[in-house]
Amino acid sequence: MTVEMEHSGENGFGHRDPTTPGSKMSGFSDMRSPVLEGLDSHSEKFQLEAFNRARQSGGPKMGRFLSFGRSPKPADTPGTPENLQLDDLLLFSEDSLPVSLLKHNPDNQGRAVKMFQSVLQYMGVHGEMLGAMAALELAQKLLHQGLKRVELRDELYMQLVKQTRGNPNPAARTKAWQLFYLTAATMPPSKDFMGLVSEYVHTCAHDAEELPEVRDLATKTWQAMKRTAKAGQRRTLPDMQEIDALFKGAKQNAVVYFLDETFEELSYDASTTVMEAVEQLAGQIKLENYQTFSLFAVQKGKALEPGMPVTDEHVLMDDNRFIADIMYDFKQQKAKEGSTSKLLFKKRMFRETDETVTEPQFVNLSYIQAQHDYLQGQYPVDREGAAQKPCLEGALKKYMVKQILTSRPRQEWMADVSSRYRALSQFSKDDARIQYLRIIRSLPYGNSIFFTVKRIEDPIGLLPPKLILGINKRGVHFFRPVPKEYLHSAELRDIMQFGSSSQAVFFKMRVAGVLHIFQFETKQGEDICMALQTHINDIMMKRYSKAKAAQDGGADISTAPGGGDFGPKYQAHVGELQRQLDEARAMLDAKDQHLAELAEERQAMADELSVLKGMGGAGVAAGAAAAELAALDLSGAAGGDEKAMKAIEQRISAVLAEKSAMESKLARLEAAHRQEMEAFRAAGGAAAAGGAVVALEAVREKEAKINELIEELGNKELLLSEAKQELESTKGARKELQELREMKEDVERREKAQAEVISQQAKRLEELDALYRDEAIMRKKIFNQMEDMKGKIRVYCRVRPILQMEKDRGQTEAVMIPDELTIGLNWKGTKKEWSFDSVFGATTHQDKVFEDTKHLIQSAVDGYNVCIFAYGQTGSGKTFTIYGNEKLPGLTPRGVTELYAVMDRDSGKASFRISCFMLELYCDDLTDLLAEHKKGDKLYKQPRLEIKKDPKGVVTVPGATIVDNISSPRELMDVIEAGLARRRVSSTQMNRESSRSHLIITICIESTNLQTQNVARGKLSFVDLAGSERVKKSGSVGEQLKEAQAINKSLSALGNVISALATEQGHVPYRDHKLTMLMSDSIGGTAKTLMFVNVSPVDANLDETQNSLQYAQRVSTIRNDVSKNENSADVLRLKRQVDYWKEQAGLPPHKRDYVDLEEIADQKQNGDQ
Repeated sequence: MTVEMEHSGENGFGHRDPTTPGSKMSGFSDMRSPVLEGLDSHSEKFQLEAFNRARQSGGPKMGRFLSFGRSPKPADTPGTPENLQLDDLLLFSEDSLPVSLLKHNPDNQGRAVKMFQSVLQYMGVHGEMLGAMAALELAQKLLHQGLKRVELRDELYMQLVKQTRGNPNPAARTKAWQLFYLTAATMPPSKDFMGLVSEYVHTCAHDAEELPEVRDLATKTWQAMKRTAKAGQRRTLPDMQEIDALFKGAKQNAVVYFLDETFEELSYDASTTVMEAVEQLAGQIKLENYQTFSLFAVQKGKALEPGMPVTDEHVLMDDNRFIADIMYDFKQQKAKEGSTSKLLFKKRMFRETDETVTEPQFVNLSYIQAQHDYLQGQYPVDREGAAQKPCLEGALKKYMVKQILTSRPRQEWMADVSSRYRALSQFSKDDARIQYLRIIRSLPYGNSIFFTVKRIEDPIGLLPPKLILGINKRGVHFFRPVPKEYLHSAELRDIMQFGSSSQAVFFKMRVAGVLHIFQFETKQGEDICMALQTHINDIMMKRYSKAKAAQDGGADISTAPGGGDFGPKYQAHVGELQRQLDEARAMLDAKDQHLAELAEERQAMADELSVLKGMGGAGVAAGAAAAELAALDLSGAAGGDEKAMKAIEQRISAVLAEKSAMESKLARLEAAHRQEMEAFRAAGGAAAAGGAVVALEAVREKEAKINELIEELGNKELLLSEAKQELESTKGARKELQELREMKEDVERREKAQAEVISQQAKRLEELDALYRDEAIMRKKIFNQMEDMKGKIRVYCRVRPILQMEKDRGQTEAVMIPDELTIGLNWKGTKKEWSFDSVFGATTHQDKVFEDTKHLIQSAVDGYNVCIFAYGQTGSGKTFTIYGNEKLPGLTPRGVTELYAVMDRDSGKASFRISCFMLELYCDDLTDLLAEHKKGDKLYKQPRLEIKKDPKGVVTVPGATIVDNISSPRELMDVIEAGLARRRVSSTQMNRESSRSHLIITICIESTNLQTQNVARGKLSFVDLAGSERVKKSGSVGEQLKEAQAINKSLSALGNVISALATEQGHVPYRDHKLTMLMSDSIGGTAKTLMFVNVSPVDANLDETQNSLQYAQRVSTIRNDVSKNENSADVLRLKRQVDYWKEQAGLPPHKRDYVDLEEIADQKQNGDQ
């Protein structure tokens, strides 16, 4: 159905002349707009709402958008532009699209808009006509987008439907149809849009009012789409020469070779497949039976053994592969490896039905292939065959293969071959070909297709590592390649199961009565299984046809097709069948003669009533019928269906009973007749006349009765004959049913065995997959431990659970945790993964998190500087990880408990002294959270705190309040809770209790070895960083806005430090911010550092999650120069002397340690600086 539309020029498009794409038009009478059947069912795939929003937003271009469309639907709200309908989207437009027609991700939407601009440019709707090369290049770019990205293929089809539908410019419409034809010839639309696009193209191709050139292109598009829908898309991008040939209707040429080095030229276009090429070649060489032929790629193979000549490898081409793709691969291979490949036409397999084909071209090609295989050493034959073959080849001007020639002395070969050659002097070439093929077929592995494979699994050690498989109608045959030697054969009935993958093939077959599984490495496993399945199908069809012929009464086998000579065994079999047929015909003639004699005898009985000969004839007929019934062998009835057999037996018994009753009745009538005759003779002369009359009437009555009995006997014999026929038919059906049951049991047995093997393999794969995952995780853990020993910063990732308010907002989880070391998410349509030292999911308990962390407590006791800090966006669970709550304590409370547990355990070895200070970095101001412990409850103005480092590289803050001599974990927790009570928090849209500052809890551990008096000073720091946030999401205003800006500034400085350390730059900007100065010994310094990156699981925070994971990935590449802070007794003695001289110099106590401190420099911190 086509709709004609006429519009005025008031819609902003203007009038164009239809002769050129870009010229002005005078009217729109040439617009063709076929109805798109089924378009409404695709409505959810189009961006109709996005187009309506763009239309309502206005703009000069949107004012002209869809200028030739139908009348839009009235808007829901008065005063707003009309709403576009779905059909309006697919009408011609000269302006660019605001968004893509179909729904895509943002990247593909941008590509779709650019594609439409390219379509407009190719059509020349704005008057800019492209040159020939520029147009071809633009068309190639459009194809590249569709072939590379499947999701853009339907977009390109919809854009071409749009630009060909309702297009008032014939020249532009023709150019659009050219692109349509090119697209259809290289790739089909998806299944969702195939019906819509094909129906539209078919409608345009049969539109009688359409322009002839457009209708011709639509017809070509329709034909090309049918071909690509069957074969699939092109694997390679067509070059500009191929595109130009397609537009001009020209064909490209390729040379196809045969095994005798002759060749034919093949013409092909962009969508010609191997199947079509085979049919075309068969027509060129006048080959009618080409179903078993195909195309092969001839490539240089590899030598089976060192020093052996390199043979060509023949690779079967798939029927649906495009010739253009094959030729492209040949060019690439030649450019890359320098080797030349070519196409070869030959049989892909020999089938049993080939023996009945007498077509000369078929026989010649089969002979050439069999001869080629023989000359390649594929057929080791016996002495007689080896002598006969060169004679036949001599008649055909050929020679003997070298492997056979070297197996006997040359003189013996000459004498044997000469005598046989003289005996074949009368052979024609056709006779020689047939005889040659007969010798090949007589071999157990004759007419095989050969495959080179490598042994993978051989449970009985039967086969060598490298071997050749031969597949024919008899089964699978195994050969040693060098020298060629026949090893073993497995008949088809011995192969219980077979299967293949992309790299291997396996057989479950019976060897010496025992089932074994053999596996071989090959890339042609699918071809091997296909050849085997084809031969099995041929055998099953042959059995079925034989059973069907037997059921139908047996056909005359002598009338079978093919009159060729197939050998003495076959001829003897045909002769036996002919003899049986003659005997059956003779028996039929004897039966016919017997029936004629019975008819004559019946007539004689009617004529000779006076002596009752007819009664004797009837008795003879009844006796014959009884004899036939008695001779009927009912023992075979067990072969049929039980119910049917019983019914037939009952019918036969009834007929026999009736027949016996009739015979008894006939005997009584005869006895009565004799008595009456005797009474008649004794009656005397007086009653002679009257008695004669009575006797004559009685005889007539008896005669009529006898005729009725004879007729009834004939009817019973007919019923008996029908019962016999039904019995034979039932026997045949029973036999066929038995065969079908056996076939079904065989198939079920194979399926069960195959299912069992598949189940075992699946279980084994699952076990191997689990072992592989465990091994990979263990390898990562060991690697991480090695990296930790080198000083690498450990990074743990923790995902918080999804919150109820997030569920209420419709947000969903967007992160994935494939294993305990990996986290992934879908970032802008692509899956990304990050690997860390450990990944904790939303359900991981606080106990598990601390279990992987508590070893650092022992390191702090041993004298190392340990830092544990949490990073992530606001509301991601940092404070919960570091501190937790009363029911679920975090790392800090558990770390305090573990610290005192270690001290109690080692109390007999060392004495310990614990101190603590807490700092808060709020809006770039460093605050002492424990300052009130000195001045009471009333706050006072704190002095300015400076950040320094000691000679060991450990960061210290002179003037900070240090709570010393903490003797119990409860006392230490009271100190920490007092400091936490003074930390600044507030509520935002992202977090009800959002930390607005960075918190540093530092616990100093001084241990003195009771035996050596060595003093180790360790530091355990817990850092809870404030969360990064986006102001639009958090809704921060006023004072919160200033806090957010300060937080983001400090985290940005920390990111600069991490980037500099990750790229190993000489300048590390520690001094850019107080936060980086405080953490200078933890990141790039001397500390053992553990970072927790906390992320949100919901899709609304994907940007922040992506940034946090990238941030943590950079941190994981940083290595610290870890060193132990331990002083011996001599060093302590010297330090006391230094302190003494400082006292003598008049330094006050609070400044004596200060003079040894250093400024933090903008370079990597370590203990040597």
